[in-house]
Amino acid sequence: MKKTLLPTILASSIIFLVTSCAQPYKVAQKPKNYLLPEDMPNATKFLPNPPGFHDIAFLVDSSIYEAGKLIRDTERGRLAVEDASTTVEYMMKRFSPAMEVNLTPEKYPFLALFLGKSFRAARSSISGAKDHFKRERPYQYFEEPTPVPEDESRNDFTSYPSGHTIRYWMVALVLTSIDPEHQEEILKTGYECGQSRTIVGFHYQSDVDAARLAASASFARLSADPAWCKDLKKARKEFQRNSKINR
Repeated sequence: MKKTLLPTILASSIIFLVTSCAQPYKVAQKPKNYLLPEDMPNATKFLPNPPGFHDIAFLVDSSIYEAGKLIRDTERGRLAVEDASTTVEYMMKRFSPAMEVNLTPEKYPFLALFLGKSFRAARSSISGAKDHFKRERPYQYFEEPTPVPEDESRNDFTSYPSGHTIRYWMVALVLTSIDPEHQEEILKTGYECGQSRTIVGFHYQSDVDAARLAASASFARLSADPAWCKDLKKARKEFQRNSKINR
């Protein structure tokens, strides 16, 4: 009887050990922000109020919104729709031409992880601001459809500042520090991705401008975090090593 049970007992013990050891590993691999949201710059405390309906700045916002509508049926307008994506995969693809290299999570796994963690940290800095200002989005105010209907909402009053823009500008700043050889091209791409939000009617120009300021503040704060700086160096080394193969 003992000889019959022994293999079963050993097998069960091995499974238990493998499972118990594997679980902490999975948890350790889960992406997290570098800093807690309360450690990031609070955009509510340093951003100005968005323009009111009777401010001259709102006339500028409205004019840029109208100009964006005129190019929605162009190639630039179609690209603006694609820029509604905020996945790491799409962002790497979007910045690839600027860096003259094929960026993918498969070819640059650590860079992909680093970018995601960085822009999530930056995005956390404006969460309170969106809830605080509760600004209507352009398509809500003007009661007009957008080319991204699946993202529309009647009750989503979170136009200021732009969440998409803070992600894209943060990525642009990170990639510039990793590949300064293409700094102008990278920054131009990051700028265009922010402008895409005005073209599709999800943000005013002032929303986008405020988000770029918030992203720059977040980049500066993360630059003072030792863990972030350490990973920046690792991401830069991976890029330099792999770009020799993929470029």
